[in-house]
Amino acid sequence: MPIWDVHAHYLPTTAIALMQSGQAVVTLETVAGVADAIALNGMPVGATIHQLSSADQIVANMEGMGIDRRVLSPPPFTYRYWNDAEDGLRLCRVLNDAHAQVVSDHPDRFVALGTVPLQETGRAEQELRRAVGELGMAGITVGTNVTGRNLADPELRGFFRAAAEMDVPILVHPDFVSTPRLADHYLVNLVGMPVETATALATMILSGMLEELPTLRLCFLHGGGAAPYIVGRWNRGWEVRPETRRDTSLSPIDQLRKVYLDTLTHSSDALGYLVRLIGASHVVVGTDAPFDVEDPAPLRTLSEAPGVSDEECVVIQRQAPLSWLYGTSVRVAHPAEPHR
Repeated sequence: MPIWDVHAHYLPTTAIALMQSGQAVVTLETVAGVADAIALNGMPVGATIHQLSSADQIVANMEGMGIDRRVLSPPPFTYRYWNDAEDGLRLCRVLNDAHAQVVSDHPDRFVALGTVPLQETGRAEQELRRAVGELGMAGITVGTNVTGRNLADPELRGFFRAAAEMDVPILVHPDFVSTPRLADHYLVNLVGMPVETATALATMILSGMLEELPTLRLCFLHGGGAAPYIVGRWNRGWEVRPETRRDTSLSPIDQLRKVYLDTLTHSSDALGYLVRLIGASHVVVGTDAPFDVEDPAPLRTLSEAPGVSDEECVVIQRQAPLSWLYGTSVRVAHPAEPHR
């Protein structure tokens, strides 16, 4: 069985022209002597368009990491939920068509996730059905908020209900949320994104959304952001505060153990804690390739995680990704056990 990476990005060159206006202007710049680096409102995002658009480059990156199969999704600056819904749908269609094509060209290497214009749930559901039903995409990726609305917002619930009914997995990726306090030192990514993920998880858990939609298969990135390290506080609040337990009868920790989190903690110690907290069956390898904040040696990070057994490593690398993507329960033999 192949080793999977569920968190990696692809961006066709044709999408750049559709993102050169509005709140988040995407351009190609020369950065530190490197041409065609992608910039967002002038800030380099840590990858070139060639790294993101070249299938050969992506495969070479995979081979260097020991990855066999990769789940490709558009980078988060493509969500653009603040945009006009029709323009958003146009960009989503370009991205989805291109992702479907690269999978068709390399079916032994890639599967892909579609993207939808969540600013209008009618169009979002329409593109969900096209991406999965017509293009054969494996799932959908969404951001952590929609122009300030949490994913648990009642107006968005219909989209997630449709995904659950269609048995479509969803990858939740934080976007840049600009605030003056995080303007320096790249904190918009290093602090902002982990907090965004924790906020999205907390609201989906405490709103009762995950209890209402128990078959919804969600994967949150960057090791769940801050969530695994503050879920004890959520649990305590749920025990003693009536407003915290008002909408859900299930404890936050029990609900956290029902979603999938990737390995991108950049710390073997943190990853060992994460596996102990939620179990290997809900942890999947994620690299964030090809951005500069990727984990260049994800399998080593996992192998060095304290307390994680060889058998658990196999589950994380090979079984859990299939469970998230396809809802399958695949038995993976221990490395020392013969495959039957």
